[in-house]
Amino acid sequence: MRSVIIADDEKWIVEGIKAGVNWKKYGFEVIDDAENGQEALQLIQSLRPTLVLTDIKMPVMNGLELIQRGKAIAPDTIFIVLSGHAEFAYAQKAMNYGTFGYCLKPFEIEEIEGMLNRIAQQHDSKTVKEQPIHDFELYEAVCSGDLERINLWLDEKKIPLSKDTPHIPIVIQGLSSPVDVRQFSSLVFPMSRRRYGYLLEECQYEVFLQGLEQTEVVQECGVGIGPPISDIHQLDASLESASHAAFSMFATGMPGCYRVNPQQDIPIDEKLKEISRILHNKDRLGFIAAMESIKKLFKEGTFTIKEAYLLYTSILYLFPREGTRVSGRFFEGYEQLYYRYGTAEAMIDDLILMTLDIFMNRNESDISRISNHKVKEIMLYIRNHFNQEISIQQLANQFFLSPNYLCQLFKKEVGETIIEHISRLRIEYACKTLIETNLSIYQIGEKCGFQDYFYFTRIFKRHLKMTPTQYREQNNEDI
Repeated sequence: MRSVIIADDEKWIVEGIKAGVNWKKYGFEVIDDAENGQEALQLIQSLRPTLVLTDIKMPVMNGLELIQRGKAIAPDTIFIVLSGHAEFAYAQKAMNYGTFGYCLKPFEIEEIEGMLNRIAQQHDSKTVKEQPIHDFELYEAVCSGDLERINLWLDEKKIPLSKDTPHIPIVIQGLSSPVDVRQFSSLVFPMSRRRYGYLLEECQYEVFLQGLEQTEVVQECGVGIGPPISDIHQLDASLESASHAAFSMFATGMPGCYRVNPQQDIPIDEKLKEISRILHNKDRLGFIAAMESIKKLFKEGTFTIKEAYLLYTSILYLFPREGTRVSGRFFEGYEQLYYRYGTAEAMIDDLILMTLDIFMNRNESDISRISNHKVKEIMLYIRNHFNQEISIQQLANQFFLSPNYLCQLFKKEVGETIIEHISRLRIEYACKTLIETNLSIYQIGEKCGFQDYFYFTRIFKRHLKMTPTQYREQNNEDI
């Protein structure tokens, strides 16, 4: 799937393009957006998108500068300019910078889709470029335990590894090429296409980190610092620890320097058992709540990319057991997971979307018959949050619609008002909870989003012509 970033300071334009364009038809996926050129440049640096759609006039950094600097960072990224008639001259100038084309505002969706089609055809017809061959000699030797080759490399680099001169492995995750830090440039060794290691004397690594600060790598990448070693037998374990620490950027969502955390009892097994039970019970709200709690554990640094890989893989294994096929794919290792999602938060959000089918019931299937993309998004949001406080104004703000238009559009597409829709979802969830749990009526009402016990029972009776207690007793008798 080809990746896309949209840069425009008018949020309604961004949302309109996202919702209106049939991205999947042409093999594209919008992975992020930015409100100014500086944010977009940072996204280009970290995500290396296939395509960037950019406005000309934006705060902080305009579109022309973004194209120039973006091309320097990611030469293969394609740029399309979104331009108003007043900026037509700028759009023409942007063509000289190597942009693919431009769309004049107000633009037609068909115009953008036409460009996507041409880009896709060009990509398909291109011969695959040969990837540069990196010298992975040291890392391969470490992985295979070839001490002779490791010693040869250390001798060649004049690295005096001993008890008197302990060394520290440092791994930088997210680089397209090794960073040049003055006298340390010869100590670098590639570990993958975008991961590089350094082996430094313990007394040197502070100077090395200061050099990294000057290159801004610490603000853009994950830097992992392993424990000191004085013997080549310790190199493998220390390097692995440094790699895990570098992947902390994936867990926390924050670039920077990370050291190896001491071993701790991490409750991932209990979380996986809880998720397995929730999937079996088809409890969508319970699943979302569990995943949101796991998000916090990643942001706090309690969970690492190791737990992320285990979580992702385990959930994909659980789907077939529940009779559901999903579009998610298994990854061969941490690095593939890292480059697919960038952060644990993005991975969890995608897992929540992938679980839609496993929780599918009559109400969920209503989404599939809705043709309006915006209404689909609103319905999905309500499905995931109906047990929380939701107001018309909140939905209007979130989806960039006026309250009146939102209500009219929803009623027309869904056949019931937003309030009726939310109430129905809450009552149906209450029915399920009344049968499957021993919670009190008050607790169930609260769990479903009703803060007032009497209001809950009144709404419940209006829908089912009986009280919650009567419903529970009747269904228990049937069982």
